[in-house]
Amino acid sequence: MNNRGQVNIGMIIMLFIGIVVVAGAFLPTIFNTQNQLTDKQDVLNQSVSTVTGYLDDSDVNESINYSIYTQSTWKVSSCPLTSVVIRNGAGTVLADDTDYTLDEANARYSLLNTTKTIPVTALNLTYVDYSYCADGYNTSSGGRTTAKLIGLFAALALLAFVTLGVKEWAEIR
Repeated sequence: MNNRGQVNIGMIIMLFIGIVVVAGAFLPTIFNTQNQLTDKQDVLNQSVSTVTGYLDDSDVNESINYSIYTQSTWKVSSCPLTSVVIRNGAGTVLADDTDYTLDEANARYSLLNTTKTIPVTALNLTYVDYSYCADGYNTSSGGRTTAKLIGLFAALALLAFVTLGVKEWAEIR
């Protein structure tokens, strides 16, 4: 009896399972983890309540600090926030050192008493966009470069698996 058809189907199933498992399950996880190790993460439209900062309809208490993000100890010195944009409740972009003061290292800001910071909505919110370092972020450029190789080698391993499987399948046929 000829087993050639069974071997061909078995090889195709093995390749299919290998590709689906590696490409479908492992590669996205590998690349997501690699992204957290090598790239700052972006946050858009984080709302921060500033209700406590208003003394009345036209006066802002400039001594109150609002927390954007809770920084770990190592992030204060090695990875401060970047690309910080603060907008008032109406969506108008506020100017650093004119409408607010920013402490990037500690991820805090305080409003200054200007017309742009006076609340124009009942919610008394500000909206903050920023980039931060996720836990596990490599502060060393060499470490980030090395971590970026992880995904490359995973993709090359998948390519090698497929190439060898197709070659084996072609020889059996």
